[in-house]
Amino acid sequence: MAEAVDRFGLVGTLVADKYFIERVVGEGGFGIVYRANHRIWDEPVAVKCFTALSNAPVEMREELLEAFVREGKLLTALSSRTTGIVQARDIGTLTTPGGVWLPYMVLEWLDGRPLESWIGHDDGKPRSQERSALETFNLMDGCARALALAHGRGVAHRDIKPANFFVLGDTLAPGVVIKVLDFGIAKVMQSQARTAMQATGTQISSFTPTYGAPEQFDRSYGATGPWTDVYQMALVLVEIMRGGLPALEGEQFIQFAFATQNTQRRPTPRTFGITISDAVEAVFQKALAVKVVDRYPNMGEFWTGLAAALELKEYPAIQAGETTLGQTVVPDGQGGGLKTRRSGELLAQQPVLTMSAPPTPASPPVPATVVTPPAPTVKPMAVGAIAAIVGALVAVGVAVFVATRGGGEAEKPPEQPPPVEAKVVEPPKPEVKVEPPKPPTSCPDGMAFVTGKNFFMGTESEKPVLALARPLHKVEIRPFCIDIYEVTTEKYEACSDKGECKRAYRDAFWPQGASKRADWDKAKAAYTTLCNAGNEERKQHPINCVTWAQADEYCRVHGGRLPSEAEFEFAARGSDGRVFPWGDGAPSPEHLNACGTECVAWRKQKGLPPVEPMYAADDKFVGTAPVGSFPGGKTENGLFDLVGNVFEWTADRFERYPTAEGEPAPPMPGNNRVIRGGAFNSSEPEHTDPALRFPNDADAHTHGIGFRCAADPR
Repeated sequence: MAEAVDRFGLVGTLVADKYFIERVVGEGGFGIVYRANHRIWDEPVAVKCFTALSNAPVEMREELLEAFVREGKLLTALSSRTTGIVQARDIGTLTTPGGVWLPYMVLEWLDGRPLESWIGHDDGKPRSQERSALETFNLMDGCARALALAHGRGVAHRDIKPANFFVLGDTLAPGVVIKVLDFGIAKVMQSQARTAMQATGTQISSFTPTYGAPEQFDRSYGATGPWTDVYQMALVLVEIMRGGLPALEGEQFIQFAFATQNTQRRPTPRTFGITISDAVEAVFQKALAVKVVDRYPNMGEFWTGLAAALELKEYPAIQAGETTLGQTVVPDGQGGGLKTRRSGELLAQQPVLTMSAPPTPASPPVPATVVTPPAPTVKPMAVGAIAAIVGALVAVGVAVFVATRGGGEAEKPPEQPPPVEAKVVEPPKPEVKVEPPKPPTSCPDGMAFVTGKNFFMGTESEKPVLALARPLHKVEIRPFCIDIYEVTTEKYEACSDKGECKRAYRDAFWPQGASKRADWDKAKAAYTTLCNAGNEERKQHPINCVTWAQADEYCRVHGGRLPSEAEFEFAARGSDGRVFPWGDGAPSPEHLNACGTECVAWRKQKGLPPVEPMYAADDKFVGTAPVGSFPGGKTENGLFDLVGNVFEWTADRFERYPTAEGEPAPPMPGNNRVIRGGAFNSSEPEHTDPALRFPNDADAHTHGIGFRCAADPR
């Protein structure tokens, strides 16, 4: 991003009553980035103003904003699931002191510099060292997995280049965290800004020619999509291996177009004299194929293929992804069009259309049968009235890829053979009754299987603390797997040490709310001492002081997910509808880690408001306890600490339950997720009720909240 001046006069102003603009960071083709201070959290953030929309007519702003918010949600959904994508925090619009209307997005502040500044070149001389294919793979592994996750959700970037990878810290070596920038939102802004800027005559390029795939210069090679990211990523890898010299050579647009489409000279490692194995060269040949149908259809397949070629035998597999429609879009091999696969189908290494079912081991091989599907209907993204103005945009990337054809006429279906008259009519065979397969009961190590059934969720209790758990209503639960123990500090830190999870916070934070500032600060200081990260003596305690997004990401990195609140309650309640997870006996120090006499004494020492203990005994733990320390509280499925120790994040946003009449409750404002299960500082007996539920700000990271993961049975 180029150096910039504060041409909008925002430095020194307060945006949305909480972002104090400190300085300009830089300006690019679509926006200007400021460093700001979050006045409530007292931490730096990046505020990106999308200047490409500043000239939008007043009558178009509402529709532009709707599309902008829609794509902001997409980026938030992606960034909450992987640390490899820059995290989105907020979105809105502002009017500058000069009266200019600007949409903006608030992103996490990153300390470091773009990959481009590490591996660039000066006058044709590389600034970086040459790297082997294996070192390059390890360096970019986190970014590739983040892109694979995005492709699995139906999202393509379409502008992969060193400038859009950001290296955290002051070294470039395997293990460093590298984040993907400008994901999704800028691509939609390209198409929308094109309409808004027609009056200015400004030209917009939707990709960087130095890293352009053949289809971005000429759609006759196929449509753009995840395979475009594969091509661009392969170019970046070659550049890293060369020490910073680009794989495509040229100075003008037409020269780059020729270089990327030249079938006689492909920009693979061996073309530049890089020593690699035949297997690795073959992977790059496929990733850099001119036609999209000959290329890997998504980053997951490319990266898995490269890992295999590098003989990384224990490399964790990347699951074939699904779009939000339950289908994965891949090139169809017919004039650059696309096809879809249903959920659960593995993406083949060689893109084919439809294959016959694989034979059993005892059967002879059966050749694949290729069936040409009819041409899919073109469905461009709907953006209200803007779509009608923009029209058909050639070579403009959008955040969500859709099923389109790359041009040409629809193929005619194959002629059917004439009917053959039957000579023999056999009598019908007797019907054979086929028993349905039994449901799977296999769970990953460390998880317990919970048989699903219908149960009544919630409570009829009139106690105030359970008001949010009313009314009682029937819910169907499918079989699921869930962690036997809460995720420990040791396991979470192992994930963050690998760069796959964001580090847990070492301070407690929650919104101030109605508390006085002095009381809030005193409580935060006291409870910060109970955060477990970095404390060698609490390795087997549950991790706490993590946000909802951090918990969600940990579970996804390990092939699972956060449990729904219905699953959590059912696991705690048991199939027999017991009063407490352990049965019907009153809570005691044998059942759970809650607020006993030790808790009362600690609060007095810290100057916190007094409370009545849950039980008149000392459970030996002022804060959290090692997971599984209270076997008397086990559930019927053998789960520990489903109440007490720490509240636990669940997957669900907080909404009120439907009313007794069956009418849905009004949506709840704010960014709240449901926490369940009580904590070590719970003093009310109702906190042991499996129905208990509370809303908690998803961005809070407190002493009293941890998590465990769930998964679907294999």
